[in-house]
Amino acid sequence: MRICTLRAVGDRDGSTTSSAAAPPTACGSVPSRAPALQLCLYVLMFSVWGSSFFFTSLALRSFNGFTVPVLRMLLAMLVLGAIVRIRGLRLPRNPVIWMHLAFLGALNISVPYILLTLAQLHVHSSLASVLSATTPLFAFLFSWLLMRTERFNPMRALGLLVAFAGIAALYGFQPQTGGSFNAWALVIVVSSAMFAAGNVYTRRFLNAVHPFVIAFLQIGLGAFYLMVSGLLTGTLQIGTPSLISVLAILELGIAGSALTYLLFFHFIRLWGSTAASLNTYFQPMVGITLGVLVLGERVSATGWLSLATVLCGVVIFGIGSFLSLRRRPAAMAAPRHTSI
Repeated sequence: MRICTLRAVGDRDGSTTSSAAAPPTACGSVPSRAPALQLCLYVLMFSVWGSSFFFTSLALRSFNGFTVPVLRMLLAMLVLGAIVRIRGLRLPRNPVIWMHLAFLGALNISVPYILLTLAQLHVHSSLASVLSATTPLFAFLFSWLLMRTERFNPMRALGLLVAFAGIAALYGFQPQTGGSFNAWALVIVVSSAMFAAGNVYTRRFLNAVHPFVIAFLQIGLGAFYLMVSGLLTGTLQIGTPSLISVLAILELGIAGSALTYLLFFHFIRLWGSTAASLNTYFQPMVGITLGVLVLGERVSATGWLSLATVLCGVVIFGIGSFLSLRRRPAAMAAPRHTSI
């Protein structure tokens, strides 16, 4: 999923409010318990996102790879639509913005979620969680190549090299289906690149739209594409699912999509987009723990080495991004409103 890093926060009519317009906040005006509360919410956010691969595996026990993302996005759309309605946010009227949102619904929702879910029929959830953590690396590369808004530093360059070396080493990984290489692992990397492209596209063309509206409409349009294609191809099937699969779908739609979007944009407003995006580097720990300890996934020694290499590269890249962020404190300026 999917991170949409925005540089401004929209007001109720869909226009943007710059950080300079935010009222100043005195250091002593935040209650002493607020930092602990925000930390707990942050841990909740990356824990829920990191467990999405675990719950997807549970959902796939009863639903096929096309039905899971359809139900997930429909639930998320309903929750986010209710939030948009309650907050009185207006939908955009500009047809150009709707065109961008329509494209984003395919690029950032329907296509990558279908690929990611189908891949989990063939790949361990622990492997999927690590490979999906490469999204910030692709986002950086796309921003650097297309928008020139990011810069290399030695740590970022080293992280990229190590991470992609680990992905290349997956050719020696022995997955659960046997064989020397599982092409579905590469499909997960492709989905991560698509999520990253969606992030960059959002920053470029939808920076003036309220983030909650973007989340609601891109998920809603993505769900529409998925549902129509599922009905036309006959792949949308419900059947008689088990209780655990139904609960997994509810978790994925309500918590794993809607709640995490709300929390993520909350932290964008509180800390800035770059700092909020650092949660991606913690998600694999949750995915690996649940996959190995709960699902009993077994990974070969070569596979563990490959995963560790990818994860090390992601962490090194994250450290480089953090160092870059510290050198540019002004880039983190954001309205310090703590309400969601």
